[in-house]
Amino acid sequence: MKLQYFGTAAAEGVPALYCECELCQTARRKGGKDIRTRSQSLVDEQLLIDFPGDTYAHYLQYGFDLSNIGHLLVTHSHSDHFYAEDLVLRLSGYVPKVSQTLNVYGNQRVYDFMKRVFDLEGYWEEERVKFHLMTPFQTVAIMDYQVTPLAADHDQRETCLLYGISDGKKQMLYAHDTGEFPEETWSFLEETRPYYDFVSIDCNHQADDSPRNHQGFPNNLKTRERLLALGIVDHKTQFVCNHFSHNSKLTHQEMLDLVSPYGFDVAYDGLIKEF
Repeated sequence: MKLQYFGTAAAEGVPALYCECELCQTARRKGGKDIRTRSQSLVDEQLLIDFPGDTYAHYLQYGFDLSNIGHLLVTHSHSDHFYAEDLVLRLSGYVPKVSQTLNVYGNQRVYDFMKRVFDLEGYWEEERVKFHLMTPFQTVAIMDYQVTPLAADHDQRETCLLYGISDGKKQMLYAHDTGEFPEETWSFLEETRPYYDFVSIDCNHQADDSPRNHQGFPNNLKTRERLLALGIVDHKTQFVCNHFSHNSKLTHQEMLDLVSPYGFDVAYDGLIKEF
């Protein structure tokens, strides 16, 4: 399997809009891996995860064929993960022809946001954009993948989701945005015992401990220890920290210096991981 990170920041981006903190000034000056857009990734060039307002910029920067992607997993409704307004541009009033349906998978609030923008537009063509409600712990077949949504601890107003994704040979866990996993997720993992070759894990608070809503690296270490204790990861599993806030103040290199002694890598915009 292959995962490419398009965006690796929290909602504000790095440098953040309106911010003059030292990290944001450093990012503007240095560029490179310290420039972070909003969260989005692509599995095997065909399964998209999240749809922020930066999707168009990612489409231009990385050259992936957005028109031929038929499946989109959405973790939750926050705009740095789901900007429903841009789905309207797939309708016939904007694009004369599309090659396939875009299937969008998410929670009830994701559906509500989609319905709102299509209601404002005045029509919704389901042969172009179709919604599928995801229920935690119920595996869904998508193309050749088995996709299992897990419960996240993020926004209590909606059912935020993590995703386990298997192609039958390899399996990954995509764990953004979340604090330390809810007990219902741990119970499911203990019962089913999947093996993860790759784990992408929320590290929004970087060096700080933050067990709720988002994680920091101390929480990443605790999460890995609990996964190891269940036997669903091992020393061969790749762990990558992702989804960073400018408020945590660390550059990419500083973050790498923090986590690499523990066997973790640090995502940056454009990073490709194969496993």
